Amino acid sequence: RGPMATQLAPGLARKVKKVLETRADTPETIACLKGLSEFYGENTPAARRGLRSSIERRGLDINREFLEASGQAQEALAVVDAQLEGLLSGCRRIANVLDKSRERTGNLLDETARFNNNLAKIEERKKMLETFLVDYQLTDEEIAALRTDDQITEKFFSALARVQEIHGNCRQLLRTHHQRAGLELMDVMASYQENAHERLARWVQGECKTLAEEDGPDVPDLLTRAMTALKSRPVLHRYCIEEVSRTRHNALFRRFISALTKGGPGGVPRPIEVHAPDPRRYAGDMLGWLHQAAAGEKELVAALLATEGDDGDEEKNGDKEKNGDEVKNGDKEK
Repeated sequence: RGPMATQLAPGLARKVKKVLETRADTPETIACLKGLSEFYGENTPAARRGLRSSIERRGLDINREFLEASGQAQEALAVVDAQLEGLLSGCRRIANVLDKSRERTGNLLDETARFNNNLAKIEERKKMLETFLVDYQLTDEEIAALRTDDQITEKFFSALARVQEIHGNCRQLLRTHHQRAGLELMDVMASYQENAHERLARWVQGECKTLAEEDGPDVPDLLTRAMTALKSRPVLHRYCIEEVSRTRHNALFRRFISALTKGGPGGVPRPIEVHAPDPRRYAGDMLGWLHQAAAGEKELVAALLATEGDDGDEEKNGDKEKNGDEVKNGDKEK
């Protein structure tokens, strides 16, 4: 047979070479041998002949176990997939609810913005109305002060001044496009003024009785203010002046008759009539009394009408008083 008989087939030679070159100490080889030792029992010829089939069965068993394990994993994944699908469905529902809520919220925000704008307009109108009420309306207290029949007080004159102020504001209102409102308010204020002045005139008439009861009365400040307020109503003002004049005329007449016939308290000074036998002295005493009474009445009228006499008049009155005193002294000396 010779050397040619010892040569192997090329395919077998490659396999033998590959087996010879394989290292038995590599981790892969050690792991394979360890796995083989788990199912490979005795090293017999029959076992070696059935090694391939044993390895294949072992591979099938491993694959079967893998399939069983993967089946459980697939079932678990199916459960997870179902849960994820439920979560996705819930997310879709939540998204739909959020979209609807966003739509409703948008409408609510629009309504809120519109309400805020309306509220701002209402607040602005409220401020305008409050300003209008302050400038063109009387308060309940002021109306009560004008209408009450009690004693005239400071509140009455404050309310009357307020009416006049509003009346002036209404005139300015007539220059705008609110002429109708201005005319209506002017009518209301004119009615308040008319009633207040009539009531004031009646009160002045009642106070005139106090002026008649006293010889040298002090004019109350309220009475002076009442006469000043009545100047805007010339008819009532003139009527009150006539009433004061009549009252003071009667009072002076009674005082003159008393001084002429009775004299002062306790007979001091003596009655003017005791000097009747002396015509000059008699006439001088009467004129002196009248001069003194006229000066007092002038002061009363000045205080009542809130007017003051001129300096020239005062000087003239002073000269007249001096001349009257000189005449009296001359008569006494005679």
